[in-house]
Amino acid sequence: MRLPVTRVATPIGALCLGVVLVLVSVPGQAGEVSKSVPFELDRWVELEATDGPVTLHRIRLHRVSGGMTKSKLFRPGNDEFLETVRIELEYSNQSGSDWEVDIDLRWVDEAGRTIDGYHDEEDLDNDERYDDATVTLSTLRYGLERATTLELSLDFYRE
Repeated sequence: MRLPVTRVATPIGALCLGVVLVLVSVPGQAGEVSKSVPFELDRWVELEATDGPVTLHRIRLHRVSGGMTKSKLFRPGNDEFLETVRIELEYSNQSGSDWEVDIDLRWVDEAGRTIDGYHDEEDLDNDERYDDATVTLSTLRYGLERATTLELSLDFYRE
């Protein structure tokens, strides 16, 4: 014996189906770029990663010298082993909304061991062309001398 098939449509079921269809049809906006390059301070690494209205142009690890550096501020009179460096990310965001970038940057030795690095999110302000996002940090001078490779991974997305 065969039972009749009955279909029940509810307003909530229709709403759920509509939401799923909208989510599937809207493309996600997120980009990423990963590179491994020879370590060199003050050298720009070309990225040219674009997703929608945002482009990450290039990045560098820059030595900061002179004046009151972060190393001198946090270890006054005892900064001979430290170096202040700045991560500079050049980007353009031509949209009307802010984006974020998750920066994972590491300098490693010849055995592939991580010496130091930075991992955090930074804002990519809206309506900017060739702006810089910067982060300043203090690191051991010895580590900079031993580094052979700069590994970087950047994921960027709308806030």
